[in-house]
Amino acid sequence: MRTAVADGWIVFSLGLAAIGFMSGSVPLLAVGAMLFGTGAVARLWSRLSLEEVYYSRTLSERRVFVGESVLATLIIENRKILPVPWLEVLETLPRAMPTTARTQPGGGPGSHILERSTSLSTNDRLEWPVTMMAQQRGYYRVGPTRLRSGDIFGFFEREEEVGRPVDGIIVYPRTYTLPDLGLDSARPFGERRGGNRIFEDPSRVIGVRDYMPGDPMKRIDWYATARTGRMQSRLYEPSREQSILIALNIPTFEQTWHGSDPVLLERGVAVAASIARWAAEAGSALGLIANGSFPDADRPIRVGTGHRPDRLNVVLEALAGVTAFTTSNLGHDLEDPQHPLPAGATIVVIAAVMPDDLAASLLRLRGNGHYVAVVQTSHTVWPAELGPIPVHSIAAAAELLEADADRAYSPEAAAVRFER
Repeated sequence: MRTAVADGWIVFSLGLAAIGFMSGSVPLLAVGAMLFGTGAVARLWSRLSLEEVYYSRTLSERRVFVGESVLATLIIENRKILPVPWLEVLETLPRAMPTTARTQPGGGPGSHILERSTSLSTNDRLEWPVTMMAQQRGYYRVGPTRLRSGDIFGFFEREEEVGRPVDGIIVYPRTYTLPDLGLDSARPFGERRGGNRIFEDPSRVIGVRDYMPGDPMKRIDWYATARTGRMQSRLYEPSREQSILIALNIPTFEQTWHGSDPVLLERGVAVAASIARWAAEAGSALGLIANGSFPDADRPIRVGTGHRPDRLNVVLEALAGVTAFTTSNLGHDLEDPQHPLPAGATIVVIAAVMPDDLAASLLRLRGNGHYVAVVQTSHTVWPAELGPIPVHSIAAAAELLEADADRAYSPEAAAVRFER
C-alpha cells in the first residue's frame, strides 16, 4: 500500500511538471521537479537502507532444563555512512519459550514474533537482550528474522529475511529422584551390581572357531562357513560391564488411532530421563531405545549403550525430541538382530500400555539372560501376562510430582522468576 502511494506521488510530480512546462508556469514546473527529485532521493535511500546493515543473535545457553531461562541477545549494526532513519526487526521465537516482551502470533506453528523498532546513525550498533523461559521440553528453533526499513519520508520501504532458523535450543525433560517415584535408589530394579558375572557380548565379535555341538544357530557365522567349507561359530569378547538399556514405549493407548495422552507421554519421558540420570550417576553403561524418530529426521531413536562422558547428555537430548508419533514396534526394536543387546544387560521398559507382542518379546529377552523390569506409568490394568518380570507402578507418585511441578511452573511463578 505504501509503495502504491509512493508511485502515485511520482506520477503526480511528473504530471505537475509536465503541466507547468506546457503552460509555461515556472512555479508549477519547480514544484513538480522538486517533488520528483524528492521521490527519486527517497527511492534511492530506500534501496540503500539495508545495505551494510548486519543482524546477528547470540544465545547464552543451547541446552537447558525445564524451568531455566535463556538469554538471547539481538544485535543490529549499521556499517555505512548513510544513517537508517527507521528500522523494524521481527524475530521469530518459539512460543513454548515465552518472554516478558510483547509478541504477536507467528506465521509458522509453535512460533511468535518479537518486534523491535529503532533508528541507526552512522556506524551505529545496538543490542537487545531478550529472556526466554523454558517451560516444556523439546527442540526449539530461533529465527528467521525479517528486517524492514526505508527512506526518511516513509514513501518507500525495503524488507529482507536474515538470520535463517537454527536448531538453537534443546530443553531437556524434567527429572526426579528415584525415591520420589517410589523406587529404591540403591537397587531399584533388583539387578546385580558390580562385575560378578562374565558374559559373552554379542555386539563384540573377536573371531570364529569350528562349530561345536550345542552352539545356537544365531552364533553361526555363515560367511565364514561358506569361505572355509566347515561350520564356523562366532567368538565374542567377554564382558563384566553392567549395562542398563532404557526402553520407552511411546504409545499411551492400545490403538494408535485413538491419539495420545499428553500427560502420560510427558510422564513416560520424565521417568525415562530420571532413570537415565540415576544410571549415569551409578556408573553403569547407559543406552536408550524408543519407538519414535528424531525431530525432522527419518532416524529411529536409538542410543547404543556405553560409558562415554557425554552419554547422559545424548540420551537426554534424544528424550527431549520424543513426540507422540510412533514409528515402530518396541518389541521388534529390542529383538532387532542388526542391533544386538549387550550380554546380560538390564532392560528397563517404561510404558503406559503393554500390548501382547511387547510382553512376549520381554519374556523372550528374559529367557535369553537379560534382566527385564517394567515401570508402569498409568493406572490401566494390563491384560498381558508378564510372569516373572517385575512391574513397578509409579502412576500415583508421578501424579503428586506433576502437581507440584505444575504449581512451580505456573505463569504466575514464571513471571516472578522473570522479574528476579
